[in-house]
Amino acid sequence: MNYLYNCVGCGKPDKDYPNEEKFCEHTGEWYVPTCRPLEHHKWARNDAYNIYTGLFCDKCYNDPHKYTYRRDRYHDEAYCGERLEPDDF
Repeated sequence: MNYLYNCVGCGKPDKDYPNEEKFCEHTGEWYVPTCRPLEHHKWARNDAYNIYTGLFCDKCYNDPHKYTYRRDRYHDEAYCGERLEPDDF
C-alpha cells in the first residue's frame, strides 16, 4: 500500500495517511485524507531558525547521521537588536 507521507531519513511511511480514497458519510463524497499544510504534520521538523527541513520520524530526528540540520540555537536571540535593560529606564 502507498502512503502520502514518508520519513526522509529512513523512508518509514506514516500509516495515518494512506494514499487511498475514503468515503465520508456526512458529505457522501470520496476523498483522500491529507495533512495540510505540510509544515503542521507530526513529523515536520524545523532547524534553529524555524526553517522547514522535511519530514523525519522521531528515530531519524534523534540520529545525527540522518538529521544533519542543527537543532540548537545558532545564537542567543536575547542579544539580537535593541532591547531595554533594567538600568536604562
